[in-house]
Amino acid sequence: MKKAIIPSLIALLLIPLVVASAQISYEVDEEEVLLIIERSGDVLLHYNLTISVISGVVSRYVSIGMPSKDFDVLLASEVYGSELREVDHERVIESDYYAVKMHPSRPIYAGESRTYHLEVRLRNFLYEDMTNPGNVGLRFTPSWFDATVKGLKLWVILPPGVKSVDVRNQPDYDNLIQLEDGRLALYWERSMLPPNFKLDVGISFPKEYVTAYVRSEENDLLYAAVALLLLGALLISIFLIVRYVKILVEKRPYQIPEVVVESLGVNKKLEPPEVAYLKMLEGRKISYGRILTIIALMLSRKGLLRIKRFDPLEMERLEEPGAHIRAYENQFLRCLDDANPPKEECLVEVIKVLHKRVNRELSGYSRFGTLVHYEKLVNSLWRKLSEEPPEGRLEFLRENLPWLLTDEDFDRKLREHLRGGAQREVSFPEPVDIWIWIPGRGGTVQIPGPAPRKPESREVPVVTDIERAADSIARSVEGFSSSIVRNLESFSENVAKAIVPERPRGTSRRVRVACACVSCACACACVSCACACAGGGVG
Repeated sequence: MKKAIIPSLIALLLIPLVVASAQISYEVDEEEVLLIIERSGDVLLHYNLTISVISGVVSRYVSIGMPSKDFDVLLASEVYGSELREVDHERVIESDYYAVKMHPSRPIYAGESRTYHLEVRLRNFLYEDMTNPGNVGLRFTPSWFDATVKGLKLWVILPPGVKSVDVRNQPDYDNLIQLEDGRLALYWERSMLPPNFKLDVGISFPKEYVTAYVRSEENDLLYAAVALLLLGALLISIFLIVRYVKILVEKRPYQIPEVVVESLGVNKKLEPPEVAYLKMLEGRKISYGRILTIIALMLSRKGLLRIKRFDPLEMERLEEPGAHIRAYENQFLRCLDDANPPKEECLVEVIKVLHKRVNRELSGYSRFGTLVHYEKLVNSLWRKLSEEPPEGRLEFLRENLPWLLTDEDFDRKLREHLRGGAQREVSFPEPVDIWIWIPGRGGTVQIPGPAPRKPESREVPVVTDIERAADSIARSVEGFSSSIVRNLESFSENVAKAIVPERPRGTSRRVRVACACVSCACACACVSCACACAGGGVG
């Protein structure tokens, strides 16, 4: 009797786990895919995947489908908070299904999101193109999911030397980008894709730009005959080379082999407005008002702008010979020439110029890596702020305020890092920045102009509690943000109309890339043609 009860109890305990797994509902916020075709013929495949759990718990795995079974995992990691950490993973090769399963370091509960980064190297992925003699090509479908994909971005970076006139592709790309190293990148972007949507992409280019590829069966006999004729000479050559290499190796000390993975790297030259806009593009909760606030603050620090008051908003353009400004900052100043405060349509143009700048600056760089770099930078500034003595915190805050404003959680962190320790009053001389708003002084005070103060002027100390100052700074930032963008919905709609993806015309030709397939293992295309016939999922 007891033996019969135990299995029943185990079955009952497993029921909630099965039900919870079956009830998992999620969305893919961002699927960013980077396909880099090397001169060697190998292909590097990078995924940045952000998922949000709607219901249930994702605790066992997040999987991404692979285009073939011939792959090596170079890196599997997740972003937890602002920390990038490697995670356990496993290669899945089951019949005609290939994938990488990454195991979350902690469960992802309903209402939470998590970003995963995966890098793999694909071999035997580039095939001879029989439809376009002299070309090689591949077909690729980014991993699909049984969930809505809010944003899909695909970059295919061609080998060095390939020109736009050499490329044949399907479907037509959304943008053709030339990277800093001269390589071309084809770009596709899709949004709000239904579950299991498949974007099938074909690329073909002259074979002289790669040193290795999978040849078609039609040429196999010819190559075999040539190989037999050269076999004798080859064996002799190999024997001699092996002996020579053996002698060299025995004479040299052993060296640990190095593995070098090509990466687009991180752009470390961005300014705070550009970082804030990049975060907004990547779905972070940063408003247009906050971005324009950072631009105005940068201009005031350069001595080109004076902000007199917030409500009603009033600014004054100043002249500072030799000041270095960027195009979007110059556009902001032009808006002041037309109206004060600036008109909405002019500020939309500021965002448009900023958008072009950010896209240009990030061409050839990893957006994911760049975001992680600047998040670490800002987190280090918050930590240093909390470590400053009370009398030095406001000065440190003044110097680093533009960077701290790129944090979407600025208000909470400001109060958090200025809190703690003895409640001390701090003093600093007038006139003070308008951003350092002092309670009980009639709202705001004027920011000083760039001209030096007269020697006889006397500094009057302003005394306030540091936590009250923190609250006032947050109110100043919010006041400027809401004053410069009064109708966020209207402003966002006008920005969306103004920013149209750039698409070169007349350089793309729609063709069918034939890969001399032997057999088809799935509906999307032949596996031997390097088409990703595997979807991803969670569990």
